Order: sequence, then C-alpha cells, then structure tokens
Amino acid sequence: MRAILVSLLLSSPAMAACPTKADLAEGVTLVRASPLFKVMYREEDGVLTEYRQMSRLEGEVRRASTYANALAVEQQESANGIISFDYMADMDAALKVDETGDFAAMFGLIVDGKRFGTGHYRLFYEGEGRVRIGDCVYDTWVLRNENAIEGMEPIHFLWDYAPDLGVVVRTEQVDPRGRTLSVVEYDGAVVGEIE
Repeated sequence: MRAILVSLLLSSPAMAACPTKADLAEGVTLVRASPLFKVMYREEDGVLTEYRQMSRLEGEVRRASTYANALAVEQQESANGIISFDYMADMDAALKVDETGDFAAMFGLIVDGKRFGTGHYRLFYEGEGRVRIGDCVYDTWVLRNENAIEGMEPIHFLWDYAPDLGVVVRTEQVDPRGRTLSVVEYDGAVVGEIE
C-alpha cells in the first residue's frame, strides 16, 4: 500500500518539476518505493541535513545526518547512538575533486561523545555520468570513496553526485575488488517532504 501511495504522489502533475540545488532551502526528498528508502535533504544557514527512513528486516529505521558538504558527513544520529567525524582538513576542497582528480583527509571518529579512533577519507573522480530519477535526469560526477578506520576493514563506495542538485543521487557499496555489495537508487525526486 505504501509503495502505491508513494508512486501516486510522485506521478502527480504538481510534483512534475525536477528539484535543483536552489530547492534545498525548502527541502528535497528522494524516494525508492520498494523496499522503502526515503531521504530528505535540507540546507539551512549553509548546513546540509539529511533525514533518512528505511525499511529493514528488523523494521523501520530512521537516521538524521549533518554534512560538512554533500560529500562529507559530519554526524549521524540514530537509535544506535551518535557517530561524529572530526575532519582534519578543509572538506570544501572535496567539492573540487572534478578538477583535482582526488582528495584525502584524516579524521577522528567519535562515538557517543568518546573518541573511538582515527581514519582516512579518500575521494577519487572517476568521470561523468547520468542518473535518472523518475522523470528527472541529472548529470553526475562518478566518485569513488574509501573510508579506512583504524582496526577495521576499509569501506568502499561509488557515488553519483549531481552538482545541479547538490547531493549524491546514487550510492553503490563495493568490495575492494569493485564487486557490488548493495545499491541505493531512487524512483522519484520532489521538492518538500513526502509523509
């Protein structure tokens, strides 16, 4: 039933315009109907915030995140606690990776207010792409992200970042050999929030 409701909302004429970065002040919601994965991004006073709602085997999961910019999460808060990333570099330089080719920064990992360890954030520009979300098509930067936290296996992602929207519009987690582990793609994009 929820998938049908989301589908009807996304196909209504009132929501036909494709969101842009300028709409982040009002909020932009990206939705995958099944299994439910809904993300609303909002930018206020230069701070990008994400509100995420997901269906998992154990039930519905909610998480709120704030970002240094669209390519660098600073804090994630969920029922499991708060995780913070204390970057030791100017993270705005990550937004120039299409010119520089790569970007790297060390970070401190803080879990529920206690320093857990350190890590290394790496970002590589792989080229240009294009992602369709419902009736909207966004030109993207294809990025490879690696996060290595001391004592843990590195985590690898491929991101499609849409500069015209100002957020990542497709995420693929991969293993060290580049094999796909999971993918998040969206069915629709709207200005505002979908209940």
